[in-house]
Amino acid sequence: MVVTFSILVLNIGFTMSAVAQEDSEEAVLEEALSGFDDENTAEDDDDVLSGFDDEEDEFETSEDSESLAIEEIWSSLYGSTGLSASYSYSKETPADKTQADWSGLTKLRPYFSLTWDAKIGENWKTRISGKAFYDLAYGMKDSETFSDEVLSELEKEAELREIYLEGSPFGNLDIKLGKQIVSWGVANSLRVVDVLNPTDDREFGMTDLEDIRLPIAMTKLDYYIGDLKLEAVAVHEIKFNKSAPFGSDFNPSTQKINEVIPESSAENTEYGLALIGTFSGWDASLHWAQYFDDTAHFKITKVTFIPGLGAVPTLEQRHSRLTMGGATLSIPSGNFIWKAEAAKLQGMEFALVTDKTFSRTDVLVGSEYSGWSDTSLTLEFGVQHLNDFDVKLEESPDSQLEDRIATTVSFMQDYINQTLHLSLVGMMIGKSGQDGGLNRMSLEYDVMDAFSVTGGAMLYQPGENAYFQSLNENDRIFFEARYSF
Repeated sequence: MVVTFSILVLNIGFTMSAVAQEDSEEAVLEEALSGFDDENTAEDDDDVLSGFDDEEDEFETSEDSESLAIEEIWSSLYGSTGLSASYSYSKETPADKTQADWSGLTKLRPYFSLTWDAKIGENWKTRISGKAFYDLAYGMKDSETFSDEVLSELEKEAELREIYLEGSPFGNLDIKLGKQIVSWGVANSLRVVDVLNPTDDREFGMTDLEDIRLPIAMTKLDYYIGDLKLEAVAVHEIKFNKSAPFGSDFNPSTQKINEVIPESSAENTEYGLALIGTFSGWDASLHWAQYFDDTAHFKITKVTFIPGLGAVPTLEQRHSRLTMGGATLSIPSGNFIWKAEAAKLQGMEFALVTDKTFSRTDVLVGSEYSGWSDTSLTLEFGVQHLNDFDVKLEESPDSQLEDRIATTVSFMQDYINQTLHLSLVGMMIGKSGQDGGLNRMSLEYDVMDAFSVTGGAMLYQPGENAYFQSLNENDRIFFEARYSF
């Protein structure tokens, strides 16, 4: 499938690049799983101020207009609002009317996001952002058939996202305090050393790129020494991935399983260190972190013997305390960027082997090509190898493999003076996709600078993996209209 998909991508690239905008030499590369850009450039401030310098002798400025000018320079308020919708065309309406109906319209979600940035003096700035949505699709069906967890997490939500204070108290030291996103690594779609922020996995493959990482309370220190940056992070808030809630069409579980979440305390603080170098012709970094695994493992708390069924275990979800050491490398060469990540994770726990912990080695290699006008092509290949593998772990509830392999292909191209954006993303699990995968296609059109519409389709490949088999009927088309202000 990946070979076919790659051939299709190459054909599209060679065919469409001829009609793409020729005067642009830069490829458009949208970084997957990325967070908000935290930086405001000094050039923007200079542009705003430039209009006042030449005319200050011609006009007398009142105190009110001075205050307004300062507010425009040092404070900005922006955001977006829109409507997102999805339609599941594969699932049929359940015959039992007491069951949740995941067919047809599965999302009709107006949303609103707002961000306030402000500069405090010359060396400090702050950000407060939030997002809210309400999904009308549940009210258009019999909402009583949906689980309480589904309605609580997917029908409506209002939350604060990034809230931080950032500045430079002196010299080469920067400090950032509050809810924030720390993005480590060079990969676009597969995570190796990027372990500090949890992710939103409630709709696998469907979450907006800007919302994948979840900001959490941290303290981050950056110290610059020439071409090197030493980064130290302390994570004060224990928060894990947002998984699909019980009863969701992305959660195949037939029973609720209790999840044990460690308390956010000084004893449970997570730590991270990174040494990042930006050199002439290449970039590299070293990473270390001690943290709780965002993905839970199962623990058997007791076993009950039931006549006719035998021994039935009672399960609980726990989060292992892991230690990660890793490195990244990125080398541009002509129209290519070659990149690699590697890490070793220690302290992994499982339900069926309780007398020891395991380690895992993760390796990723990839390349980005931007030789075509207004086009980018990205290929990434990752392997997770569970060291000292025990065959017991293949059984339920652990369901582990000694090697997990994932391959992703991403193709993006712009047309009509960069107002029409095509995106094709494919992922396959296993050496030849035997464990499942997904294909996502979308087309976005910028109606005007502040307003865009997007439409596309998501297709899931079942394979032999139980989870992807459960997604077999989750294929859907989606639509979004967004206005930015």
